[in-house]
Amino acid sequence: MERGNMRNSLKSISELNFENEQGIFDSAKIIRSEYLKKALKSIACIIAILTVALSYLVFVYLPYLDNNSFNYLISGTYPSGSNIFPLDLTLSWSLFSTSIFLIIYLIKAIYLKFTPSLIRYIERETKHIGFEFKKRFESMGLFIILNVVAIVILFYLDIKALHFNNTYWSILFRNTFVIYLFMSITLPIIWIFRNDKFVIKVKENVFIECDLHYNLSKKEDYDPNLLGIILTSNRLCSKFDKSGKYIYSKISENRWLKKNDTSAISPYLHFQEFSVPYNFQKQFLNITLALNEWENNYDSNLDLMNYYFSTYYLNNKIKKYPGEDQLIYLKFLNH
Repeated sequence: MERGNMRNSLKSISELNFENEQGIFDSAKIIRSEYLKKALKSIACIIAILTVALSYLVFVYLPYLDNNSFNYLISGTYPSGSNIFPLDLTLSWSLFSTSIFLIIYLIKAIYLKFTPSLIRYIERETKHIGFEFKKRFESMGLFIILNVVAIVILFYLDIKALHFNNTYWSILFRNTFVIYLFMSITLPIIWIFRNDKFVIKVKENVFIECDLHYNLSKKEDYDPNLLGIILTSNRLCSKFDKSGKYIYSKISENRWLKKNDTSAISPYLHFQEFSVPYNFQKQFLNITLALNEWENNYDSNLDLMNYYFSTYYLNNKIKKYPGEDQLIYLKFLNH
């Protein structure tokens, strides 16, 4: 049975061919079709989640709104003589947090235009040159861990097994727990946008992020910019690091890398390369070699500067050391 499922999944993945113009055009059509199917499934899931959440809100929760046990988190008391809905806190928070997280998670899945066939193609291409293509979707695990803790505490509140006789401890607990509830939903959402991505592992703690640039509109003639892969390195150094910025500009210029900022608000520099599938290996190796040059020159430059600072200090300012720009220039002359 398991082998049958694996065969079916493999049959659903098409082999992409970027060796000629017709193959590129056909492969782009396959990727477009797979992406639209993925997007429609995600949209259907979002509609289903919203339907369940709104149905619960209108038909189950609102009739008990006046007796809502969330009053406990605000005032520390339950309304007198009220018939509180069983497991009100637990069910309400579970549905609310899960709905919010899954909707944003699915929206991010739509934004990532990678499809099964394209993933398989890039995996094969990176494997041929000795690297590993990985899917880093870690936000789901973080969400489950944080919310299981929150739901357990809410369950004990619902069955009134958790309470404080001391007013100070009661207020401290409620305020702290409300902050925790807020963090248990916001941290996984931030994680979705910051860490859920497709990456190629270069070496330990060094990854190159892959984003798909894809025009979804139909075109009669083949457009070479229809399908592209944007490769972005780990952060290199601060934009305010003059020596690092000089090395970054020099390497980017020599290797024809893009110098556009990956984010206007990001305070860090990144190498960025643009590739189309048929020359993916070449462009990926180019950014990998740029990272290697950066590591050699930036680290060596820091070591060299530390040496001159030490000499300057030990000689009690007798010997003047070269300026920062001169040190960087000398390092590049030596290579």
